[in-house]
Amino acid sequence: MTGKRRILFVNDEMKMGGVARVLNTLMRALPEDLYDVDLLVLHKEGMLLDEIPAKVRVFEGSPFFRTVDEPLSAVMKSGKPGLILSKLRLLFYMKTGLIKKKIVRERMKILKDHYDVEVAAKEGFCTIFTAYGDSARKVNWVLTDYSVNNYSRNHMKLVKEALQHIDLNIADSDQALKAYMSVFSIDNGVTVHNLMDTEKVTRGMMEEEDTIIHDSLLNVITVARFHPQKGLDRLLRASKDAYIAGNPHHLYLVGGGELDDELHRLVDELKMDHVHFLGYRSNPYALIAHCDLFVLSSLYEGFATVINESLIAGTPVLTTRVSGTEEQITDPMYGWIVENDQKSLTEGLKKALSSIADLEDMKRYLKHYEYDNDAVLQQFMKVL
Repeated sequence: MTGKRRILFVNDEMKMGGVARVLNTLMRALPEDLYDVDLLVLHKEGMLLDEIPAKVRVFEGSPFFRTVDEPLSAVMKSGKPGLILSKLRLLFYMKTGLIKKKIVRERMKILKDHYDVEVAAKEGFCTIFTAYGDSARKVNWVLTDYSVNNYSRNHMKLVKEALQHIDLNIADSDQALKAYMSVFSIDNGVTVHNLMDTEKVTRGMMEEEDTIIHDSLLNVITVARFHPQKGLDRLLRASKDAYIAGNPHHLYLVGGGELDDELHRLVDELKMDHVHFLGYRSNPYALIAHCDLFVLSSLYEGFATVINESLIAGTPVLTTRVSGTEEQITDPMYGWIVENDQKSLTEGLKKALSSIADLEDMKRYLKHYEYDNDAVLQQFMKVL
């Protein structure tokens, strides 16, 4: 007996995105003398598999779960009969409710140990998987705003039943918690902000970086998965209008994803020579630190860690009003929150780019910014 608490985190994949990143950060931060941490990745794929802490034992889901993270539309477009059959089989089990018994059988193939705590690291299917396991304590982690986008809308009855077996729901912002509790009519929830890998940010921002163009123009940056949620088309249109209005600047897009080709086409259509696609970067922090403004153009979020990472890197933020932002931009010297529509984003960008002296003052002010990581970690340890 080690006396440590045994924790199992369950995630569907480890692709580039906020969920996998904050999960890796939390697993890395949990003290080894107090916790033995395992991770089950139901469909073991994604570039962030490489960033899982070495101390974490990683398990892979059975073949039954190989399409758990793939939308039906994407699977059908693949034209692969085996993949399509696998997805249809999974959906059959979900629609009939047989998934509950199926999960029990599949768990026996994958997991041989008993856990003190099991955490569904992404609400939805992982919630159902955790709910019908045998771990002593079951926790559901909510990382998005369900009042804007309900990922479980096609399986509401199943998820509501699963939540009756969950001991605690943790949301990463007050708005995300309020929305989730309202949508699913539950009351066992708490807010715990996301943990930041502050050392990684501060170390990364010190690395040599010569990509950013230091001329007379302001440098604007965003780091995001190229997904409809992130509203990057809105950012491009806002950037175009701001440029035409007399606010010339460079715009850097860091990341990649399903909208890669579409965003490149839009830049070509709008004739935006000032836009630079930089691809995925494991260390975007030096880039952020060298820029004058970070922009988050998302349609919805839970608690966008990249906002606080930008502040740690010393760069002010312009963000649409999404869940978490009012808990992050708590000082006018941190940046601006604008309403969540194209016109407000465009006008907000124009204002920020025309406020050169303010941006310079903010950069100086943010040299003293601190994120209370210790307090957040203590909150997690209290509820796990």
